[in-house]
Amino acid sequence: MAMMQKLPDEFARELEAEERELRDAKLLVAGAGRRRRDRMWDVKVVADGGVYLGRGWLRFARAHGLRDGDLLVFRYDGAAAFTVTVFDDGTMCRRAYHDAAGSGSSSDDNGEAAAAATSQFVVTLRQGNLGKKQAQYLNVPVEFQEAHGYAAREKVVLRMRGRSWTVRLKHTKGRRPRRERTVLRYGWHRFCADNGLAVGDTCFFRALRSGAGDVDDDGDGDHVLSVTVHKADGGNSLEGSIIHRFASISSFVACALITFKSM
Repeated sequence: MAMMQKLPDEFARELEAEERELRDAKLLVAGAGRRRRDRMWDVKVVADGGVYLGRGWLRFARAHGLRDGDLLVFRYDGAAAFTVTVFDDGTMCRRAYHDAAGSGSSSDDNGEAAAAATSQFVVTLRQGNLGKKQAQYLNVPVEFQEAHGYAAREKVVLRMRGRSWTVRLKHTKGRRPRRERTVLRYGWHRFCADNGLAVGDTCFFRALRSGAGDVDDDGDGDHVLSVTVHKADGGNSLEGSIIHRFASISSFVACALITFKSM
């Protein structure tokens, strides 16, 4: 497993603009129970032809079961603190971290973590997702589609940059009995074309919460997914961007997308 993790150069430049000399960082994994929210992981920051997370990173990676191919989103929260969101390479959904029994975390905490995990998924686009117009599709992760009742749905709405696209769902029989696979099908091509998506771009999908007039989860309405795209070519990311800077009177936010690799 790698002893150090390099941060993207653009992300590092954003940090340097905010923190003139960042030597120590504190990491917190997103989606943890209340007990874990109180624990920050201390990691050394090393500048050596780039900016790296050094001593302490290996312990963090092992403690959270990071594996080759996992996608990590780092969010800088200020005061040398980072929140790390982990997307599982196998399921494509956000990974949930449950507190062990006796840790002081309630079952409600773990339930909230599981719900958060199935509210988001990530896909790095391949040629099959962007081939001929008639054949374009995008697989919806099984955990996500089951959590949101996609077997009973005919369409979803993708929302990005103030616009919406209706996409029809196609259901096919899966390898396991009684398990169907759902793909984004008709309308997916238009969404990709309108937003200039290309092979290697990474798309983050997030189910908008019900109760705010955005989502009808009773099966009768459309399920709305907010989409964020990180461009593979380093161009400006879409819908607020994954690598971005937001400045206000009292806050600074920068995010970075990293694919985890071990040695």
